[in-house]
Amino acid sequence: MIDDHSFMHRSRMQLKLFVNESTFSERVRFYFIKNQTASLRIRSFIFVLKLLTVALYLLRTAMDDPFTTTCCGMCQRNFTSDVNPAWVTQYTFSWQPIWWVERHVVIWIVQVLLAFISLMYKVIHTYANYKGNLSQQLLSFEWFIEVCCSLPFIATIFWRPLRCLFVPAFLNIWLAKAGLENMMNDLHRAAHKQQSAMFNQVCTLIATLLCLFITCICGVQHLERAGRLHMDPFDAFWFVVVTFSTVGYGDITPTIWPSKLLVIIIIIVALGIIPGQVEQISFLWSERQKQGGEYSRQRAKTEKHVVVCATVLRMDIILDFLNEFYAHPTLQNFYVVLLSPSELDGPLKSFLQVPIWAERVIYIQGSVLRELDLVRVKVDAAEACFILTSRQERDRVAADEKTILRAMAVKDFAPRCPLYVQILKPESKIHVQFADRVICDDELKHVLLAMNSFIPGISTLLTLLAHTSKGQEGNNLKSSWKRDFGRSAGNEIYSVVAKESKFFGYYLGCKFSHAALHAQSKCGATLFAVERSGEIRINPGNEFIIDPEDILFYICLTGEEDAIIVDDVNNVMERRQSCVRAEIVKSTVTERRESRDEGSLKRNRQTLINEDQQTSTTMQGTLIDFPPVSPYVGHNTPIMCHVLEEKAKLCCMRLDRPCEHCRHTSALQYKWPRPPIIISAEFSTQSLFNALIPLRAHHRPRDSLHPVVLLMEHSPENMFLNAVRCFPMVYYMLGDLAGNVLDAMLHAGVTEAHSVIIIDRETSVFADEEYMADSRQLVATQTLFRLFPDIPACLELTHASNMRFMHFQAPESCVDAHEYRKEREREKSCSLPYLFREAFASGKVFSSSMLDTILYQSFIKDYLPTLLRILLGIQYTSGSGHLDTHDVTDDEVGHTYHDVFRSLCKKNGAIVLGIYRRVERQASPLHKKLITEDEISIDTDSVNKFPRGHGLDEEADVEFVAKTRRPSTMSLAYVKRSLISRRSTQKRRNMRKLHELHCLKTEREQFDDMIQNRMKELELDHLGSPSKRRNEKQDSHSYILLNPLSDTKLQKGDSLYIINPETPIPGSRSTSSNSTAHVSEPRHSDVMIDRETNENG
Repeated sequence: MIDDHSFMHRSRMQLKLFVNESTFSERVRFYFIKNQTASLRIRSFIFVLKLLTVALYLLRTAMDDPFTTTCCGMCQRNFTSDVNPAWVTQYTFSWQPIWWVERHVVIWIVQVLLAFISLMYKVIHTYANYKGNLSQQLLSFEWFIEVCCSLPFIATIFWRPLRCLFVPAFLNIWLAKAGLENMMNDLHRAAHKQQSAMFNQVCTLIATLLCLFITCICGVQHLERAGRLHMDPFDAFWFVVVTFSTVGYGDITPTIWPSKLLVIIIIIVALGIIPGQVEQISFLWSERQKQGGEYSRQRAKTEKHVVVCATVLRMDIILDFLNEFYAHPTLQNFYVVLLSPSELDGPLKSFLQVPIWAERVIYIQGSVLRELDLVRVKVDAAEACFILTSRQERDRVAADEKTILRAMAVKDFAPRCPLYVQILKPESKIHVQFADRVICDDELKHVLLAMNSFIPGISTLLTLLAHTSKGQEGNNLKSSWKRDFGRSAGNEIYSVVAKESKFFGYYLGCKFSHAALHAQSKCGATLFAVERSGEIRINPGNEFIIDPEDILFYICLTGEEDAIIVDDVNNVMERRQSCVRAEIVKSTVTERRESRDEGSLKRNRQTLINEDQQTSTTMQGTLIDFPPVSPYVGHNTPIMCHVLEEKAKLCCMRLDRPCEHCRHTSALQYKWPRPPIIISAEFSTQSLFNALIPLRAHHRPRDSLHPVVLLMEHSPENMFLNAVRCFPMVYYMLGDLAGNVLDAMLHAGVTEAHSVIIIDRETSVFADEEYMADSRQLVATQTLFRLFPDIPACLELTHASNMRFMHFQAPESCVDAHEYRKEREREKSCSLPYLFREAFASGKVFSSSMLDTILYQSFIKDYLPTLLRILLGIQYTSGSGHLDTHDVTDDEVGHTYHDVFRSLCKKNGAIVLGIYRRVERQASPLHKKLITEDEISIDTDSVNKFPRGHGLDEEADVEFVAKTRRPSTMSLAYVKRSLISRRSTQKRRNMRKLHELHCLKTEREQFDDMIQNRMKELELDHLGSPSKRRNEKQDSHSYILLNPLSDTKLQKGDSLYIINPETPIPGSRSTSSNSTAHVSEPRHSDVMIDRETNENG
């Protein structure tokens, strides 16, 4: 064993590392091969030497005089006249002019020096590349040319007569070509860039053609020194050009067989080399056309462009993007670069060849994950990068994973490039928080579907606010509602700084609601939100005073920059001063009144709350708080909700199965005071949790909450049930809406339902035919519409073009086909082809592709995603109001829009955004007249006397006749036969009338009978009836009037979209202005609402 003390004092071992790299061969290999910079410099130097050698040869040829040259005494004078006397025929001539030439001493010295350097480089380079195959390297084409061009010059040093020996130095052009190819490789390696195959092939082809030309020119010119006539370099050039171009004038031709043989060899070589290289260039060109080329760096410096990345480029998505993007005047000079790994399909390729798009849109095939492709599209110089997710992926989670990697790749390559990302699943948002804007499909569409149940048309309202239009689409249509709706579609959301505003600059220092009311009537602009200190608030309330630095958001047909206010400046200033003065006085009076009545107001509010608690029968054991369970990682519930104090039992949530706590098996057995909302879905996805948030939002009154029945095709996961069981009156059951629609819907309580929400099937996007993805839910919705036409249904589709099949009704036979087609073409001429479809105008259907517009618009309006999220209630800021509806009362019918606006604004500080109008259809003269039982005259007494399904009691009838008639001589058998015959005839007559009555029943009555019979079989007939609720406005349609004119008359059945100010939560603690702080706050036990005492709730 080694002693530790002696081991510590032992001298340290010295090592010499990297000994192999210090050898001579490794140093040579390092400078000539491994080091890109040194190798590039050496190859460039040799390339210049080769070109200089060829240039010296051409100089010697130009200095050669055929009439006086003696070839250093090796040959006689060639010419005494124009004809060479040594030439007899093409086979009989002197070879001395071919072997010997006249060479100047200076040229000889330079050529010898260049030959020595070139030969030494070749030897060293061969040594550096030596890998045991020396014979293979020495027998290569480059070594052969090097020996032929360099060794003869070196040999002339030792024997003076050899100085005039002909050396084919022009063959160095082939060595220069090989050096050029290697030099380009070293250049790309030194610059750390991958070379372009197209560029290399073009350079190789040009170099090959140049080498063939120079070889043929120099060779023919030199061999023709022994020919019949003298041929100078220019004549040789002329001959080669005419020959290679296949023109063949024949004025200059070779006169000896070596020249002709050389031309034959050159032509054969050209035919063997050139077609192959041309084929490679053609192949690369076709591949480059598929890949779309490259966006040059110089172009990126002088022009602005955005990059759109997607897995698959679909025509409808690209068309929507281009229409929305170029709708803004400031973006007309931008270029759009499409980057996708897939090739363009035929329709999209033809579409992009239209001149209006061919000059603006550039397609490049490539992957975002490759930095080379990011360099090709110049992402680092782009104004923005949009990353779109394919909705046609079989696995939506996998589609989001691809999007996440693309977003990371772009952010890693270009950190300063604004990034706009679209994802499908809300649980994926946590991975793309570094993006500037993120739009989540499932999050928004589930919220829109849920809000459509109590705010009709909210999906259409959101689409119109995000869509860019001038409001002129419906001007040439015949229907008045389409013209009004088309004008309303032109309203958008704009922003302006308060002190710079033309519309709202008059109201600095005034209350927000006062400014919104007066600006709508005077400017036609609806002020509804404000941004202060980086926080956006919608309808901040009557106490909010507008400051000069506030950013105001308003809805109008156009922005302030496109509007001119024609008015007297003095009148404007006077009106502004009087407005501010009146507002100050009004505020003072209001404050005194509020301070004087503060106690009574609190008592009144408490009384209302107590009365509400006493009348409510469905909110036992609830409180207002944040949901305690998060459905997925990264979820952040933005608003407080009505939640249960104690979570519901999982067994009680199953609607169609009894448990120990509840024996009910149908929704009708619960007898809820509010009709239920049925949500039909394929899977219990975690994003379905977002549909329950607006249905249980804290600003909704407790007694207005509707029960929610989740109709699932597959059993929900326990994690999902654990997250939703904190909400009151949430149930689920298994059922297939597209299959056994009647039984499942009857158990879910469809006959008493408030509305039905149908969520897009995730597996439907895998249809063989692309636009058939919505077929199953459309047919199911159509079946639901035919069976239960009074139940409102809202549907989300994969393809927006399928909206025309929602509640489809065939055109009447009396309609002129030509006029019908013209009307449809005029409707499709607008930027939204589905704009005037009744299903879209009424808000019954929408497509998730509409949400893409929010992402596109956020490039110009960066506030739009946040503002719409606050408007929908999925993002919260302190002091912000909430969206709601107001049904027009009988007293308000006939009043103007501005009058009701003023009334609601003064009453509770609400701001009105628009009208949801219901109008009855015009009855068609060809509609069939409905026939009822009253119009059929039948013998009802006889029907009751002889009910169907019972035979005749003959003995009783005979006894009855015997008692009522006098005794006679007729036999009893005769009386019996007469009575049976008479009653059989009456029975047949009554049965025939019953059959006629059944045949004359309307389709609606037949459906009601079928549903009633099915409810009897399910033992549900005593709980409800299909004809119990019959909508008087069944034959009507609805549409939205966004920001209408102030003098618009309100009609019966209208509903107003209003934004109510924030309502105080009873007993709640003051919350931070930052919405993200809600997650870290403890549960609010002090906002407990008193439990109801009624056990039937």
